[in-house]
Amino acid sequence: MKTINKLSVTLALAAALAPRLNAAVMEELAAKVNNEPVMMSEYNKAKDKLTEQYRASMPDFFKQKDAREQIEKAAMDRLVDEALLRQKAEALKIKVYDRELDNGVAEIKKNFTRDENNAPLSGPAADAAFSAELRKEDLTMEQFRDRIKKQLMVRKLIEENIRAKTALPKEEEIKSYFDKIKAAVGGDKAVFAGLDEEAAQDLTAVAQRFREFTAERVRIRHILFKYDENAPLTEKSAMLKKAEGVKKELETGADFEDAAVKYSDDKESAQKGGDLGYVIKGMLPKELDDKAFALPLGEISKPVPTQFGYHLLRVDERRIAQKLKYETVKDDLEQLLTQSNFGRELASYLKDLRKDAKIENFISVGK
Repeated sequence: MKTINKLSVTLALAAALAPRLNAAVMEELAAKVNNEPVMMSEYNKAKDKLTEQYRASMPDFFKQKDAREQIEKAAMDRLVDEALLRQKAEALKIKVYDRELDNGVAEIKKNFTRDENNAPLSGPAADAAFSAELRKEDLTMEQFRDRIKKQLMVRKLIEENIRAKTALPKEEEIKSYFDKIKAAVGGDKAVFAGLDEEAAQDLTAVAQRFREFTAERVRIRHILFKYDENAPLTEKSAMLKKAEGVKKELETGADFEDAAVKYSDDKESAQKGGDLGYVIKGMLPKELDDKAFALPLGEISKPVPTQFGYHLLRVDERRIAQKLKYETVKDDLEQLLTQSNFGRELASYLKDLRKDAKIENFISVGK
């Protein structure tokens, strides 16, 4: 059973401390941390963000009966931890220089240099989009800069008091971890003996990443002619006829990428000429999976039916399965173990901060 991993939450906390715009304060309190209010608006936003993250990275997590309760608890824990770190940074009077603050504001403003279609905006248009967001969040520029300053103080706190103390993994630790991952990738269940649930989940997740890294893969493009799975036969027949017509165009010289932009009902991949990137065996619906791994390079498939519609496929690249080698993944494992050590240091630091903190929770969380 997958549960919210404490390490993943603490690591996510560090990422969450990157500058961002905060919603306008609502009246209802969710909690207090040393008399600092945590508003329901903040709690709901944190909960929604965690839900999105887990839907994207661990969709099976939501099959658990207590998934909602775990999300609620993790969201509240994150807000409490953020408040404690912010308060500690202020107590230590960590200095943020004007140049650093200006750079922090500029970092945020970069997010407003493109429109919703990812097209670049002119300088004045970008400034107008940024100002509109400030008004939406009910923030003045002075208030916004103050919040960025506090978040930069926390960054410095983490770098100077936590990350600086994080131990780097030794060679034998990296090699031992590699051996465990290699065994897990090979299906050896014995490697999980003696591990607690959290450690077993971490090893499983990392092993899966490396299994995908070394697996046979193909890079494919597709053009989708969409229909509803329960559509009448006449509609499906019309889509088949359309797909066959586009295939004839491609066989007589039409460009696949241009055709994807023009015809594909998968608008996201259509913007990239139908490119779906690399896929490994078992990643796609079976009908597509079988065809993609059997199709010769550069050849265009006949229309392939799935529950989503008819697909025209083209395989652009093929990579054979690779052997998992220590030297190839050593740097990645070193970084992974360093992050794991950092997560433990951060969790320990937060635990100490909580010992002396007055935390009042006004809502039912994780029950």
